[in-house]
Amino acid sequence: MANYIDDDIVVLRRDDGRTWEHYWGDPVEHMPAGDLPGKMRVRMRGEDGRLWDGFISDKTRLRSTPVLWLSMIDVQQGDGLILETPGGKTVLIDGGDNKLFARHAAKRYPGSSDTRPKIVDAIIVTHGDADHFKGLSEIRASESSSKSLFIAPRRIFHNGLVKRPGNLPNNKKRPDVEMFGATRKVDGRTFAIELVDDPRGVVASERNGPFNEWCATLDHWGDRTAAATGKAMEVRRIDHRSGDAFAFLAEEGIEIELHGPIVEDAAGAAGLRFFRKPPKNAALMVGTVAGAGGAVSASHTINGHSISFRMRYGNVRFLMTGDLNHESMQMLRETLPDASLATDILKTPHHGSSDFEMNYLLEAAPVVSLISSGDENASKEHIHPRATLMAALGKASRTTPAIIFNTELAAFFAYRGKVTAQSGGPPFDGFQRLNFGIIHIRTDGERVLAFTHSGERGLNEAYRFTVSTTGAVTFADEAVRRAAPRA
Repeated sequence: MANYIDDDIVVLRRDDGRTWEHYWGDPVEHMPAGDLPGKMRVRMRGEDGRLWDGFISDKTRLRSTPVLWLSMIDVQQGDGLILETPGGKTVLIDGGDNKLFARHAAKRYPGSSDTRPKIVDAIIVTHGDADHFKGLSEIRASESSSKSLFIAPRRIFHNGLVKRPGNLPNNKKRPDVEMFGATRKVDGRTFAIELVDDPRGVVASERNGPFNEWCATLDHWGDRTAAATGKAMEVRRIDHRSGDAFAFLAEEGIEIELHGPIVEDAAGAAGLRFFRKPPKNAALMVGTVAGAGGAVSASHTINGHSISFRMRYGNVRFLMTGDLNHESMQMLRETLPDASLATDILKTPHHGSSDFEMNYLLEAAPVVSLISSGDENASKEHIHPRATLMAALGKASRTTPAIIFNTELAAFFAYRGKVTAQSGGPPFDGFQRLNFGIIHIRTDGERVLAFTHSGERGLNEAYRFTVSTTGAVTFADEAVRRAAPRA
């Protein structure tokens, strides 16, 4: 019978002396025939992704039931999260715009192949900005590398907006209002009405580069999913009315309440309203600026119509927000007054942007806030997270203590001296990425372990608390930071 670690952090020591840390909820196979005094013989997955035989302390507590995992991966600019359910389902939520998400996923799911792919129950692309989905195509590209991962997704969910090329055929800049295809104006508001279930239904010349790459990836995965599961891969646009999309999670007691995107009637067509650039004033910094602002903005529109939802497992609630902004947060609260924002774990909107609504954060009142942001290059530097947003999260947090994690702060680099690029040029300072900035949340529906790793092996920033049926939060007396190798 499968067992799982029931302590916060446990160290596995191999026979050759190598050690690797494991955390609450990690699977473990106890081999009692090999037990020694004070030591429990076990088999667990090790640093290289392979199964390691070794010892843990015989004082280690084990449990018979698995827990829910949520991991936020440092993808630099963008979002990339992995949800693993107690029943073994896997959901990818976005994937950044570079190789970092694919590299982590390949290490996390070793041993896949074209004929034995990793089954992914759903991929949620919250919206069509490249920093949220271009990195998913890097999973397909990894199939030809040593860091390969072969997946077969059962479902692809997205918000229905497909970005057009930035320039028109005459090489003039495309107006923002034309960025998503056909529009309709109703009562002074402009709506995007060319919402598609499958982006491959838009001709290639009317899709931008990342979308064309994404469509090729969908073709590739679709063939494999059909072969591996016997069913066609579902590609579907979802909105606030699409609660049935997550029936596959309901069977595990995981409840999903969809909040967005919010579709409206645009004179007989389903439409997503265009949002506007907010004014730049002091009120913006405290999240109280009025929703209406300047000219219509394609970027604010696609961000504001991110797939957003609240997930509940037992007593523990997660609020997933994509790149929501002030105008869309305000619209959500006003349009869906019965929707509950109260949460324990908040995926902070838009990497910590200053374009937020304070009332939304106050209603959410999180215990743990997760921010996905990191340096990439000068052209993608947006000063995330903003200092004003960090202050707002502290003010909105429901408890003291409260936790604010940032993937960039959880990443670790080591200086390796002067190096020279293979292409030549003057030497420059070289840094090696030793630790991915991964934020972990694990819960059994009552107990929560929230932790990150540090640059020093064996040192973690970890917090444990429980959530009651009434939402009351009780922190453990001591934050677990280091696990001594006792075995």
